[in-house]
Amino acid sequence: MFTNSASPLDILLWAFTGIVSIVCLLGNGFITAVQGQQWLQNKKILTCEFLLISLSTSRFVMQLLYSVNALLYFISPETHVESSRQAAINIISLFFNMASLWSATWLSVFYCVKITNFANRVLLWLKPRINMLAPRLLGMSIVISSISFLLPLVEYFGHKKCGNLSETLPGSDIHSGFYHKIFFIFLPLMFAYTCINCTISIAASILLVNSLWKHIKNLKKSGAGVTDLSTQVHIKVIIFLLFYVFLFFLYFSIIITFAVNGITFRNTEILALKTMTTTFPSAHSIILILTNPKLKEMAACILNIRQRTS
Repeated sequence: MFTNSASPLDILLWAFTGIVSIVCLLGNGFITAVQGQQWLQNKKILTCEFLLISLSTSRFVMQLLYSVNALLYFISPETHVESSRQAAINIISLFFNMASLWSATWLSVFYCVKITNFANRVLLWLKPRINMLAPRLLGMSIVISSISFLLPLVEYFGHKKCGNLSETLPGSDIHSGFYHKIFFIFLPLMFAYTCINCTISIAASILLVNSLWKHIKNLKKSGAGVTDLSTQVHIKVIIFLLFYVFLFFLYFSIIITFAVNGITFRNTEILALKTMTTTFPSAHSIILILTNPKLKEMAACILNIRQRTS
């Protein structure tokens, strides 16, 4: 599976990437299955559940495509690299990646508007309307993103048809394969949308952390200590939110690194950066499960059943 030139660090990174990918598939697949089953049973769905399904489903498909692409490369690197099959997988992956980013962004905004209690005109106006607005904003964001990707897509297939794609893209003599060629064509839009998503998500998360922290202070003033159940819940949510902000900022920093210096990196360094980008959706799915009472209870029930049967 690995070439003779693969270093122990490369093998370690591939192994870690495989583990993280499995966690991402299991975590997001679990969220989709649980929320989808409740949707079918209740014949209706709440806004937060709809956003969760959109996020987990897009991430599941995205990670599945990444895994299939990596598997096909390991099975037959000579025929898979530079193939139209690899190009199609990567283009579809880009779409689901963007859909997952928008889903995560509007989910953060939804929780921020619902939970925060700031006396702000915008937030007060959004509170009674966020249930209706969030799905529409998600749909509009995905549609606009898809339309904006049409021009680079036409450019890509135009280069591909003329057979001069490798000559027109910078750094093509350093990295071969459709992945890198597609990456450089779609990079400006990927960077722009990631920047927008990162800014909105981090701002919403910080506002939510600030609101929860003020609520903890009010609980302490009312006589509730650190051991109080409500205080402990708020503290755990704050920790998870800060961890999410850190992961998203790290993910955004890697995108910037790729945009500025991506073509100058060696294969091991690129593999390490790709591994770190895979960590974000995997860890976020775990955070969503641990902070959602229904998902957490279902996960604990499944794990308890498996422990009894083993």
